[in-house]
Parts: sequence; structure tokens; C-alpha cells
Amino acid sequence: LPFSDRSADRREAAAAAARTLPPAAGRSRRKRVISTVQRQAANIRERRRMFSLNEAFDELRKKVPTFAYEKRLSRIETLRLAIVYISFMTELLEKN
Repeated sequence: LPFSDRSADRREAAAAAARTLPPAAGRSRRKRVISTVQRQAANIRERRRMFSLNEAFDELRKKVPTFAYEKRLSRIETLRLAIVYISFMTELLEKN
């Protein structure tokens, strides 16, 4: 993700966390109403985030060696296989 997207995501996460904090003593808690426009914007951001994440996993799947007849690896399978592959390559480099 570009730097600006990551910082925007952090700001959104911080704002969401602040909204979930318990209210201060003596104050009534107001329920935040999210407008349709805000919800649509959040949905678009989430769609972009998921698209970017899926692209990254697809690229990682291309780099990790597997058998051609195997089904498409899940995300967790891809990560675990990448860990094993990186460890193997590191060991191979250290021996030579």
C-alpha cells in the first residue's frame, strides 16, 4: 500500500477505537449515526483494501513453488508455504 493509504487507514482505525471507548462518567453516550455517503465511502475503501490484499497474495502464490496440479492455495497455506520456502532458501545460501 502507498504510504498515504496506510496513514489514512491508521487514522480511521484510531477514530474507530476512540468511538468504542466507554463514555466518561456523568456524560450520556450519543450513538453515532453514519450517513449513507460515509458508509459507501467506507465500503469503497474496504473494497480497494481487499483488492490490493488479494493482488499481493496472488503475486506471492506465483513466487512460491508448488505442484502444477494442486488447487489454488488459501491465504494461510500460501503464507505457511512461503515461510518454509524462505527458510529453505536461507539455509541453502548459508551452506554455500
